[in-house]
Amino acid sequence: MTVPDPSNADDVHALQRVTESDAAQLFLERGRAVQPTFALTEENAGAVAQICRRLDGIPLAVELAAARVRSLPPQQIAARLDDRFRLLTGGSRTALPRHRTLRAAFDWSFDLLPTAEQILLQRLSVFGGSFSLEAAEGVCGGRPVNRDEMLDLLSRLVDKSLLMPEQESSEARYRMLETIRDYAQERMSESD
Repeated sequence: MTVPDPSNADDVHALQRVTESDAAQLFLERGRAVQPTFALTEENAGAVAQICRRLDGIPLAVELAAARVRSLPPQQIAARLDDRFRLLTGGSRTALPRHRTLRAAFDWSFDLLPTAEQILLQRLSVFGGSFSLEAAEGVCGGRPVNRDEMLDLLSRLVDKSLLMPEQESSEARYRMLETIRDYAQERMSESD
């Protein structure tokens, strides 16, 4: 899902540019569902853009954040995103349990991964930015993640949208969305 471009934050047309992103449109729609008077304004557009970017445009995360509009303005929601897994709870009571909180959705998806993919995802969370295949092999290789299988494991994580490929040069690079990285780091610290 597209997110607002951070380079437009000081633009005189910032409000219009924020509303052009899919994530901000979803936030507005879901915000209005819980608070019919909610609107994007010059005052809150920057916070909504920040929320959408910090949540990587992940639809469930954006929906859960928008549901908080009932009790918090977007500026306060944005300020609390450092603890996104605690903040993003309280989905629809009619939703499947795994869709009621961001953590439940991630737990469900993580538990479906084979063990080698779970371990690799946790280990890859040490990279703050993008990384190469060689870096992944050097840092993350080791039982039960075989270096010879690294490319296949990375490809499977890309196929499952847990890693994003970046092929801007002659070298393939990968990156993990911030929300997924935070989750994988939490899982890694729990397993220690």
